[in-house]
Amino acid sequence: MCGSLALVGETSSGKRIAKRICCGREWCEECREQAHNRRIARIVKRLLQVDPMGYGVITFPEEVRPLMRNPRTLALLGKKLRSLLRKRGYQKIYCRWHFFGDKSTKHNPHLNVFCDGGYLPPGQLSDLKDDIRRALLPRSMANQYGKDLVIHYDFTRDPKRKMHWIKYVTRPTFLEREWDDQLASMLYGFHNGCFAGTWNDAPKWKLTGSDKKFNALARLAEGLHPESGEPVKWDSKPLPWVLVLMQNPVHLGAWWYSLPPTRPPPAQLGGVEERLNGLLKRKHAAFLASEEYLEQLIQGGDQCK
Repeated sequence: MCGSLALVGETSSGKRIAKRICCGREWCEECREQAHNRRIARIVKRLLQVDPMGYGVITFPEEVRPLMRNPRTLALLGKKLRSLLRKRGYQKIYCRWHFFGDKSTKHNPHLNVFCDGGYLPPGQLSDLKDDIRRALLPRSMANQYGKDLVIHYDFTRDPKRKMHWIKYVTRPTFLEREWDDQLASMLYGFHNGCFAGTWNDAPKWKLTGSDKKFNALARLAEGLHPESGEPVKWDSKPLPWVLVLMQNPVHLGAWWYSLPPTRPPPAQLGGVEERLNGLLKRKHAAFLASEEYLEQLIQGGDQCK
C-alpha cells in the first residue's frame, strides 16, 4: 500500500528526517499531490538558474500517436529535442512528457520544454520550429498525413509565472489507470523529466510567497537537512510508517518529516560531562577520606601496643 513504509535518516549532529515512501504513479490518489511536490522540489533549484525562461509545448498529430505508445520512442524524441537545442546554443534544457490533455481521457502525448531562452524575432522562431519539426517527425509522415507538429512558445522573467509553468509541467495528467491500462503497464520504470546542458550557475531569481516552501524541500530532495544543510545518512531498510508516526513527526511537506533526536543535542553534552566529573571528584574525595581513616586506625592500634 502506498505510504505504508518510510525511510529514516540522521545527520552527524543527530538531526533526524523521515521520508514516507510513495509510488509516484500519476494515477495514485494516495500520493499524487505529494509526488507532484517532490517533482517540483527535484527540479526547482536548477530552474532558478534560468532567466529569462523559455517554455515550449510540442503536440503531435493524432495519426502518429499510436507509434508513441512505446516509452523508448518517447525517450528518443526527448533526447533528439535536447540535442537539437544544445546545438542551437541553448545551455539549460528540461523536458517532460504529458500523456493526456487537460480535459480529455484520450491519449494525447505532448512534450514540454524549458530552456534559457527569451524573446525570438518571428523569423528566428519560425526557423527554430522548422528545425524541431524536421528532427521529431519524418517529412514523409508529415506529407502523408498533411499534418505537422504544433509548437507553442512563450517566455517570461516573472517569478510567479515561472512557478506557474513549473507546477503545470510537473503535474500528473495520467489520472486514471483505466484510461489506458496497457500504456500504464508499459510506462513502468519510464524516466519522465530529463535535463541537458550545464547547471552550475548561481540562482537568478527567487521564490516568492507560499512557493518559498520549496527552498527547504529542494534541500531535502538533495539529501540535505532543510535547516542545517548537513547530509542525511539514510537507513538501508524502511520502517512501517506507523512506527514513525509514533515518534510525533512534524510534516515539512511532500511526505518529508522532522523527527525528534534519538540522543541529546551536542549543547547538552557539556552538562552531562560536568555532572560525571563532579561525581568522580566526590568518589575520589571519599576514597581519600577512607584511606585517611584507615591510617588513623592503624596508628591507634600501634599506640595500644
